[in-house]
Amino acid sequence: MLASHLWLKEHLDDPNFVILDTRPKVAYMYGHIQNSISLTVEQVIKINQHGAHLVPDPEFCAELFGSIGIDETKTVVVAGESMDPSVARIAWTLDYLGHPDIKILDIGIATWQSLGFQMTRAQKKLPPTKFVPKPRPEIRIEADDLKNSLGKITILDARSPQEFFGGHIPGAILSPFTDGLGQNGFVFDAKESLERLYAEKIPKGKEIVCYCMHGHRASSLFYQLKISGYENVRLYDGSFIDWYSKRLPLE
Repeated sequence: MLASHLWLKEHLDDPNFVILDTRPKVAYMYGHIQNSISLTVEQVIKINQHGAHLVPDPEFCAELFGSIGIDETKTVVVAGESMDPSVARIAWTLDYLGHPDIKILDIGIATWQSLGFQMTRAQKKLPPTKFVPKPRPEIRIEADDLKNSLGKITILDARSPQEFFGGHIPGAILSPFTDGLGQNGFVFDAKESLERLYAEKIPKGKEIVCYCMHGHRASSLFYQLKISGYENVRLYDGSFIDWYSKRLPLE
């Protein structure tokens, strides 16, 4: 699930790798990891009329990912900044669409650079290929299903305490995504620390749904839980914006 920066350093020229840089386009243009390709979170979401950030249709994603050289033979390494949940949201999108080999770089790109690892301004372009979506509904949930599951599943709110106490989905547990971020430029805290963090909140084996405001921070929570050994985890990508727009109950 995580790609060591030392491991990636030795595989930068591997033709079977696609390295995605999730930072803003301007940051990418000023310098990026060798052979990486720019893909921002704005490119992998569909904004509905209420402002909710939803996963796009599989056909759209097939064209997008195929156009940048991703197919089922490629190992995809998703990289960004350690505090930016765009990394996790893009990884989750590929995960949801059934890509078999996704890894998240264990450090942020700024940390990569500070370690003296190679950066470049040369832009890599891979030949287009065919990406075949195989959606995995077991890791995503929509509002109606979540509403019908209230009281039966564990719901984690990845937002800040201020947002949570301003209103949240009934029964949700506050679990800010920042609690599971790493130090010294690491994207996530160590596995043992994450296990302790979530063992205090949720028994293993529970069905868990993560949400936030737009589904980005909740994607980070999704992977923190996966690293901790939780198997039955779903993302409500519509999150609070979608829930509120449907006038569903709040606490």
